Amino acid sequence: MQHPPLTHLCKLLCLVMLTGLCIAARAQRGDTAAPHQGPDSGFLHRMRQFGKTETVSSIEKYRNDRIALQQEKLLQELRYTSERARIFLRRGIDTGFYRKYLRTTSHELMIVQDGIFVNQGSGQTARNLDVAASILDGLLDKLNQRRGNVVRYVKTLTDYINQIDSLSADSALYTFPFDSVQTVRYIQKIAVVAKDLGPADTALRRSSNAVQQLQLDYDLMVFTVRSRLEEVELLRKQQAARLISKEFPYLWEEALRHRPMEEIVQLSVAKERLVLKYYFNDYIGRLLILLLLILASWYFLHALKQKWKEERELDPGFKGQLVLRYPFASAMIIVISIFQFLFLQPPFIFGFILWLIMAICLAFILHQYITAFWMRFWLAMLLFFVLAGVTNMALQASRAERWWMLLLALAGSIYCVFLLRSKKRLELREKNIVYFIAFVAVVESASVIFNLAGRYNLAKTLLVSGYAGLVIAILFLWTVRLINEGLGLIATIYKHPDRKFFYIDFNRVGEKAPTFFYVFLVVGWFILVGRNFYAFQQAATPFKEFLDTERTLGSYTFTINSLFIFLLIIAVSTILSQIISFFAGEPGDQRNKDKKTRKAGVGSWLLLIRIFILSLGIFFAFAAAGIPLDKLTIVLGALGVGIGLGLQGLVSNLVSGLIIAFEKPVNVGDIVEVNGKLGTMKSIGFRSSVMNLSDGACLVVPNSDLLSHHVVNWTMGNNRRRINLSISVAYGTNLKQAKELLENVLRGNERLMKYPEPIVSVREFADSAVVIDLYFWVGNIREFLLVRNEVATQIDEALRHAGIVIPFPQTDIHIIQPKE
Repeated sequence: MQHPPLTHLCKLLCLVMLTGLCIAARAQRGDTAAPHQGPDSGFLHRMRQFGKTETVSSIEKYRNDRIALQQEKLLQELRYTSERARIFLRRGIDTGFYRKYLRTTSHELMIVQDGIFVNQGSGQTARNLDVAASILDGLLDKLNQRRGNVVRYVKTLTDYINQIDSLSADSALYTFPFDSVQTVRYIQKIAVVAKDLGPADTALRRSSNAVQQLQLDYDLMVFTVRSRLEEVELLRKQQAARLISKEFPYLWEEALRHRPMEEIVQLSVAKERLVLKYYFNDYIGRLLILLLLILASWYFLHALKQKWKEERELDPGFKGQLVLRYPFASAMIIVISIFQFLFLQPPFIFGFILWLIMAICLAFILHQYITAFWMRFWLAMLLFFVLAGVTNMALQASRAERWWMLLLALAGSIYCVFLLRSKKRLELREKNIVYFIAFVAVVESASVIFNLAGRYNLAKTLLVSGYAGLVIAILFLWTVRLINEGLGLIATIYKHPDRKFFYIDFNRVGEKAPTFFYVFLVVGWFILVGRNFYAFQQAATPFKEFLDTERTLGSYTFTINSLFIFLLIIAVSTILSQIISFFAGEPGDQRNKDKKTRKAGVGSWLLLIRIFILSLGIFFAFAAAGIPLDKLTIVLGALGVGIGLGLQGLVSNLVSGLIIAFEKPVNVGDIVEVNGKLGTMKSIGFRSSVMNLSDGACLVVPNSDLLSHHVVNWTMGNNRRRINLSISVAYGTNLKQAKELLENVLRGNERLMKYPEPIVSVREFADSAVVIDLYFWVGNIREFLLVRNEVATQIDEALRHAGIVIPFPQTDIHIIQPKE
């Protein structure tokens, strides 16, 4: 049994003392170095042996203590890992759900393969391949997401298993103490940990084996879907290469292969539903944004219509006011026309639904607004568009469909030629529609020719492109007209910013859509029509590769796309900051408004918001473009050098603007006086602020001047102002009567404030008159000139009625004649 540490120390201390006494005795006898002293040599030898023994014992004890500490730490880690593993297993993935999704994916893959790899019918169609590629792309994305979850789960399980095995394999766990009591206690601890760890380890290994099999199944399904997608893309390229070549027999020849129309319809419906499902899942966020924009536009147009009704009358025929006829329909047309480009590479059915909604809304708006002839034209084109769109959703070719396509294209072509030859075209409200009618006549005629010649895919693409191009063009033309009407009405009725529209200054917006908006719609029309052709997508691929190719400049790697993103974010943040600046505009004439309705505090806070937006835009631009943020320090360093060299004034004004934004000594809409000039604060910018002076001029004041100079802010005193007025009366006037008369005049004026009370005081006896001062307050500083004029007029009338004279300066000259 080991001795306690204190016993060792006491024993060692006694031996040291005894050794010291012996050495001292030998020194007194002068025989300290005699080698022949046997008893003393034996004592020293025993001392050395004792030291060696105690050294080995101490080292062994220290090692055992370290091992005991390490064992305790390992057991604690094993308990902690076991608990975490059990919690993780309870929160694990639902393998049943994942296997069910695999079965669903397998079923959907069979639907996609139908008509392409099996049951090909009379031949491959471009629409079938397009839809199949979209579905397979969606399937692959979802599979990769779920496969990633499974892989991460397996990795976590493996980490737990490896961690438990690593801790369990540590040799320190299998080193037992020399003390039998401590050994028994240690074995009991190991038994408790093993009992706790065993079920968790078993569950981890069982779950790992099951999920690893699930991962293999997902890997196989991902490989299958990716392979099918590559095969479909290859078929699309091959078909695009022989677009002009003959694919099917001539229309009057007998079909080689045939598939029942009922099966084609069922297949088409199943695939179109799948492509819509995956596209909606991918773009649900953008759909919600589109809906919110529609609701916001509807609220805006509805409020504009109510405002117009309150101040003016709506034209019975809505001439120049068509945008207000049905605000919700107008909002649908405007918003969808502009923001449909948020949806990248949409399937045809998605675009068809959006265009059909807009076309129906436009039909309601144009009802009884255009002539009956052109209303019938729009309904006819809408019918042709719907029939062509439904035909385009048939994903396999059939002889009946080809005859139907021929009839539909021929009818549209003849009808458009008739319209072009008719004099009714002069009645068109939008003259540019004539060009698109001619476009339909040409394209549908080409569709007829290619259909007869066995070029089924090209004929079908032309059939849909013609009618869709006309409908989209008319929608875009009326979108521009509705926007211009709306801007014109807004500019007419909202001369000043209004609270309901967040104080936007519509005079800055303008009365017509800008030029770039027309260019945007023209380019958008070509994109929407071009999407029907696979060659258009192929032409866009090299451009996309050019944008995505990595380039190196020094140590920095970038792409053209990342630079575009950088510039786009900077531009968007700048434009958004400029839009916010509309809110900081002077809210118009406030003379008849209560001070509580003013947008107090808005201007300076919006300055902070603008700075925050620009700063956040710069940060996001660097992050999104992949530019290292340490490069930003270089820009800041360059700015520091610029500030030191010559931008002190600019930085001083910027910092002053921030101080004004936080401390708010002045605010937008405040009535201030700077260097003796009175005006209303119109805006507070980054570098300078703008005041509207009382004479109509605008005074630009650097922000630093607003802090360094003495600025009088009348608004901080609740817009009150005291007016001082001096009245002179002739000598000999009863001053008591005059004061009572003046006090009555001030009390009788309703424009004057009752508190503080008006004061009438005799100031001095001047050379020609007695001067009386009047002090009174007005509640609105904007009215002080009008009130002072009104009070002066009333005083003059009262003094005349009382017979009190207001003298003019007189000088008596006494001429003294000298005596002769």
